[in-house]
Amino acid sequence: MRTNQSPCRFCDRPPRPGQYRAPGPRGPICVDCLEAGLQLVHDGQARVSLGGTHLALASSPGEQACEFCGRSERRSFLGLRRALARMSCPQRGSVICADCLDRGGDLLNRVARERTK
Repeated sequence: MRTNQSPCRFCDRPPRPGQYRAPGPRGPICVDCLEAGLQLVHDGQARVSLGGTHLALASSPGEQACEFCGRSERRSFLGLRRALARMSCPQRGSVICADCLDRGGDLLNRVARERTK
């Protein structure tokens, strides 16, 4: 799959000219969905993406794992486990965890800073 022209895994929109997107194993995620996901895992409120798809919170360990890192729970160094908040898009079958949302945002911020130098 060519991620530079593939639609976003969460909103199904094609890339806009000059838009950076975070790569993923099954397709990229756009900056708009990264921002929506970060808000969603923070406030727990379901929302509609700019592409019209529904974005929901997945927080129980039994639900689908993050397609970016494969995790559905966080483990401490003591072996304790707790659910890892994730954003899901049922229409597209996409799931991304809070940690990968943070990493994707960091990646796009670094790329944007490098481009402005």
